[in-house]
Amino acid sequence: MTTLLTGLIVSQPAAVGANRADRTDASSFAPEMEFCAAQTNEYRASIGRPALVRSAVLEAYAAAAAPHDGSARKVHRYFRKTRGGGVAFAENQIPWWPLPRFGSVREIIRNGLAMMWAEGRGGGHYDNLAGQFTQVGCGVFVDRGKVTVVQAFR
Repeated sequence: MTTLLTGLIVSQPAAVGANRADRTDASSFAPEMEFCAAQTNEYRASIGRPALVRSAVLEAYAAAAAPHDGSARKVHRYFRKTRGGGVAFAENQIPWWPLPRFGSVREIIRNGLAMMWAEGRGGGHYDNLAGQFTQVGCGVFVDRGKVTVVQAFR
């Protein structure tokens, strides 16, 4: 199975089990969003980069982007359409990964971020994770057993 990850950057201007119902309410993913930011900061710390601050504005943006792109099965569609919504300068996505295969949204985030980090310098995802940003927001969408995670950076 080919695993798809996508990263996009523009210029500057509580695990969830596989048996749990699909959810579209962003607030029901609070533990996963916290884990997403914490995991990102662990990677950043490993190279001496400062921690990103969780941003409610970016989380709201990512929470809107995840169902938009996850339902359409089109990566970065919302980001391109809204030009980052005036709040996000870059975005990473883990698009429609199968929940039954990983067992939880947390494991999808863990595995997705590990793959992004493994790209190393010059890889779009890695460069976003390790970049000069100061804030991050994560959004999660589950639809018919497929999980889409969006990270928005500024």
